[in-house]
Amino acid sequence: MQNTPTEPKPTVEAFPLATTGGSTGSEFERICVDNELVIATWSPIHLRTKLKELYWKDGKIAAGAMAFWEDTQRYLYLPRLRNRDVLSQAIHSGAASRDFFGTAYGQSSDTFEGFKLGDANVQLDDTLLLIEPEAAKRYEANLPIAPKPDSGVVGGITTTTGTSGGSTASKISTAGVGTVVVTGQGKAKSFYGAVEVSPATAKVRMVQLADEIISILASDPQAELRITVEINADFPTGASDQIKRAVSENARSLGFKSGTWE
Repeated sequence: MQNTPTEPKPTVEAFPLATTGGSTGSEFERICVDNELVIATWSPIHLRTKLKELYWKDGKIAAGAMAFWEDTQRYLYLPRLRNRDVLSQAIHSGAASRDFFGTAYGQSSDTFEGFKLGDANVQLDDTLLLIEPEAAKRYEANLPIAPKPDSGVVGGITTTTGTSGGSTASKISTAGVGTVVVTGQGKAKSFYGAVEVSPATAKVRMVQLADEIISILASDPQAELRITVEINADFPTGASDQIKRAVSENARSLGFKSGTWE
């Protein structure tokens, strides 16, 4: 064990094992659980405390969630979590509150991509950032206020409407999507959208699309949504056997309707 990063060397603490009844493995597990040597359930309070103590300092207000996980496998002064799901559950619990940390999926200068505060809809991956709560509240306070739905802008979708010969045509523009024109008599009854996503920002963009487009469409209980993800990849010099094998196996396990190589 090592209580702080500045301790010159770790110390050893001994725990007695019961030698009667049960298996040795189960006794090891009991000792680890009873003495919190290995943590199976972790509170977001403790996560926030460690982040504040070791990561949110010297002007830094955000820390990578996966970097923290990897550090727990490396340094004795950090808690030993049983597996990554323990950290993931702590993050989800903490993200649902405004008291523990904000979240984002990337940072560019002073801008946080996919910023959220008080929203448990987060995914633990290589891009997830945990933001110091007071800094997150200040950042949220400076965000542009979204116009009300009746102003023509809804959840990132800007609409303009014109009338010609009794029919209504609506132009729907979304960031990065282009312009989609929906025509019909009276209220529009269908929406069709297509967007190109950069592989470098695919995780962030998919979350944004889910939050700002799909969730709004799905908010109408009568809406019927069909979502298809299409992937096209070209290899000028040919794909390696390793890539082909890994992608084909993953496509099958993820339930792709089609996934062919040419």
